[in-house]
Amino acid sequence: MFRPVSDKRALSERVISQIADAVIQGELKPGQRLPTERELAEQFGVSRTVVRDAIKTLSGRGMLRVRQGAGIFVATSEERMERELGLLPLEGAGLRDLFEVRKVLEAQAAEWAAQRRSAHHVERLRRILREAREHQDELAVLSERDARFHVGVAEASQNLVLVRVMLTLLDLLAASRLRSLGIPGRPQLSLEQHARVLEAIEQRDPHEARRAMLFHLASVEAAIFSREEGGEG
Repeated sequence: MFRPVSDKRALSERVISQIADAVIQGELKPGQRLPTERELAEQFGVSRTVVRDAIKTLSGRGMLRVRQGAGIFVATSEERMERELGLLPLEGAGLRDLFEVRKVLEAQAAEWAAQRRSAHHVERLRRILREAREHQDELAVLSERDARFHVGVAEASQNLVLVRVMLTLLDLLAASRLRSLGIPGRPQLSLEQHARVLEAIEQRDPHEARRAMLFHLASVEAAIFSREEGGEG
């Protein structure tokens, strides 16, 4: 499942990215047991120490759970929600509340990403955006790439708490993301807006990165509620 990593300056970061991508893409299912540390080290072509650091980071983000004597498991959405936010209403006022929080967090994530990103983060975001464009007519695939892009921005911010909260928020917003991307013309618009966010991050322009992310999220929110209220979106 996993590919060997070779950049010695960022071995742990690249291991983290591959495992996170496998979880977000559904290759690793919630509750699924991962290979042992030794097996993962062999697959990635790195030391067990690198794998252990990556597992620790992903556990800290709430993506994995390490159970003593049982192994390493993918955290379920329920585990994330109960741990981070509790159960929230996912429509009407509850959905608006989530978007308010999302705009605050993701605008800051984009700003920090522009200030702190590495070349690896930019490369990953470019790849996600390219794959999204290749699958823009496949709603499920596009939705997954959309989530990966937003997680990638949070990861580029290099703030552990922000990444954990973003993973939970995106789980909670999965259904609304599908509704939004199902609106005619919305996929292309989102891809254009993602490209603007990425460009600002790549150019290390925190002000523009914040502005572009806020514009994107406000656009998505308006499309969702316009459709629910009977508008054309």
